[in-house]
Amino acid sequence: MTDFRAIADVSRSLMRLLQDRMLTGAAVTIAPPDQTVDGFDGARVNLYPLQVIENAGLKNDDGARAGSPGSPGRPPLWLNIRYMLTSHGGSENQANSDLNAQEILGDAMQVLHEYGNVMRETRAISIAPPEDEEPILVAALRNEVERIKLVLHPATLEDVTKVWSALSERNLRRSVFYEVTVVRIDRRETAPQPRPVEERRVFASLARRPSVLRVFVTPPPGLPETEIRARIGDEITIVTENANADRLYVRFGDLPLMRVPLPVAGRLRVPVPDDLLDIDFDPLTQDIIPPDALLQPGGLEIRLVAEHDTEGVAGALGPGQRIEEPRRFASNTGIVQIVPQITGVVPAAGDAATVLRVTGTRLWHPAAAEALVAIGDAAVRIRAPDPADPSQTWAAPTATAVEVPVAEAGLPVQAPADPPYPVAVIVDGARSRDSAAFHLDP
Repeated sequence: MTDFRAIADVSRSLMRLLQDRMLTGAAVTIAPPDQTVDGFDGARVNLYPLQVIENAGLKNDDGARAGSPGSPGRPPLWLNIRYMLTSHGGSENQANSDLNAQEILGDAMQVLHEYGNVMRETRAISIAPPEDEEPILVAALRNEVERIKLVLHPATLEDVTKVWSALSERNLRRSVFYEVTVVRIDRRETAPQPRPVEERRVFASLARRPSVLRVFVTPPPGLPETEIRARIGDEITIVTENANADRLYVRFGDLPLMRVPLPVAGRLRVPVPDDLLDIDFDPLTQDIIPPDALLQPGGLEIRLVAEHDTEGVAGALGPGQRIEEPRRFASNTGIVQIVPQITGVVPAAGDAATVLRVTGTRLWHPAAAEALVAIGDAAVRIRAPDPADPSQTWAAPTATAVEVPVAEAGLPVQAPADPPYPVAVIVDGARSRDSAAFHLDP
């Protein structure tokens, strides 16, 4: 396992390799190229990790010791290290001083070329007794899955001069660059390992998923089955296939499942729930729907869930034992529209100064994006009165009663014989379908 010391361990390994195999006997240092190393005034070769970058090909690889898929934590850090190698002669002010530096550079490059990719197998012969067979590679890197590889990195003269121009107090010195791949820094926390499978459970069923073919409000006998605008408490009919099951459930939107009797002739009739949900009918079990979960005007998804008692086999390495468990199969989605319901309009007639009061269910709710009272062809926004405006005398809206000023509709006055204006409530695009009217008198 490699930790934060992996970068330094690679540098130590390269330093050991050069010290062990170079024939010129030059010293090996690892220091910034613009620094003078105390005690090393003669011939030497300097190795400096100039750049460390993430390996793009392995950045999402968890490695051989990965945890289970989706386990927390990030993958190990995979790195490429680019080294700058420079050589220094025994003296710097002689006519042929640079020849010595060139020989040292060639010696170092030959060693890295021959042994740089086989450091795991290479044994020390100079820095340690040969009989000890001490590996060149630092111990922490010997068992890595990804072998340490060293390649001569192509660098242009411009690249080299850019590096040395940044070192304002140093003259340009011949340099070569090497890239080491790939170095791993493991994460500190051990990845959780998946538990072995102690029991296998296999189920087989011939049951098919139920299908919702149509959904509509149940009409009186003889009328067409076309109405999809449902009010709270209305009975809806679900035309279905493959719904014969041991137990059958209906889900309205995000409400909990509601158990219902099996369909008759492919038809299932259920009421749209208000604030009580019939969780089960045998025995009758009801649950209170929280106020923030009540069905509100707008589109409503309806699904069927068929539950079948399914046979299966459970066991480990043996033949296993027969088991039986309920398995649920969900249907496709049917759509109805929940609409407000009007039960009364007061007054039935009045002048433009009238405040019209509409009562019913689901007429307004705080989360509604838009709520309107439609009078004829005009609409008045439902809103709370402004306490700072004494002319706004209507009451604050509730789910069962709303008040709006008729004057804001801007409708023409009607003659006594004229039919009254129809009244409707619209919440988030869902328009009530009840008959209600108001006559605008002079």
